[in-house]
Amino acid sequence: MTYFAYPEMWSWLLVPLALWVAGLWVDRQRRQALRRLGQLPTILRMLPPGLARRRNWIAAARIAGLVCFVVALAGPLIGARLTEFKQRGLDVFIAVDCSLSMQAEDLKPNRMAHAKLILGQLIDKLAGSRIGIIAFAGQAYVECPLTSDSGAAKEALDAIDVGSVPIPGTVIGEAIRTALKGLKAGEGGSRVLLLLTDGEDHHSDPVAAAKEAKKVGMKIFAIGIGSIQGEPIPILDEQGHRTGYKRDKKGEVVLSRLDEATLSQIAQETGGQYFRASDTGDEIDLLSHALENLQQGDQKTRLFNRYENRFQWPLALGLLLLLISLAIPEGGFRS
Repeated sequence: MTYFAYPEMWSWLLVPLALWVAGLWVDRQRRQALRRLGQLPTILRMLPPGLARRRNWIAAARIAGLVCFVVALAGPLIGARLTEFKQRGLDVFIAVDCSLSMQAEDLKPNRMAHAKLILGQLIDKLAGSRIGIIAFAGQAYVECPLTSDSGAAKEALDAIDVGSVPIPGTVIGEAIRTALKGLKAGEGGSRVLLLLTDGEDHHSDPVAAAKEAKKVGMKIFAIGIGSIQGEPIPILDEQGHRTGYKRDKKGEVVLSRLDEATLSQIAQETGGQYFRASDTGDEIDLLSHALENLQQGDQKTRLFNRYENRFQWPLALGLLLLLISLAIPEGGFRS
């Protein structure tokens, strides 16, 4: 069975098809014009024998050559060989708090921007692991499923921002349960949830969710972002300019405080660790070291079939057909 590396290239088959249809239409229009002028029989008598057949062969060779080029672009995968791949064995979901409190500016330029910066650095250190991205606020959803493509994970992380989840709030427990659905028991290697939030949970019982995670062997590493003293939450306009601060029903400015106690309890419940985000990013080195210890204990060697891209074959055939079309004498009018 033949697979193709770039099946989206099949749309280019419309080009040779369009050229073939256009050629038929032009030939038909030419014949009708000559027939109306009464010159078609005279023109046909002047043509050398077999000219129409040769022109048909030339057109067919050129169209077939273009089709071969499209097949080459699609990248036919023919033949497979066993390849050894060393997988570090970690399946890591990164859950990012997208609630309004992540606009607080106790970390520069704000909590969300700082979180994406340090998480991007961490993804670079997790080469060989599968990484997924979860966004959560008043609900949680998977922004990027587990993938070995760190570039895709970083693109998903870059797309997340305050307001990515339209429902307000912070449901840490739902973020943990969403990761549990993606990290099914018995699949993959060591299962890890990296939770980045200010810890202000809104009635989602994150400790109970952590106990569920412990049952399937998922470790939670939490990074608390923000200050214990609290920071006002800025309200921004469409241009990103601050227009004021969030206030409660009494009109008082709301302060967003880091809840380290809850985050520490969640991490300890699963055998993970808690770190506080800092301006220097030292917590990333500490977290990377902890994850490396898990990786070393769970490194696996796997075999998989690697298919060979044989684009050279249809490319060579296409060039040969074009050369043949050029070699066929088209002929002209008899004198």
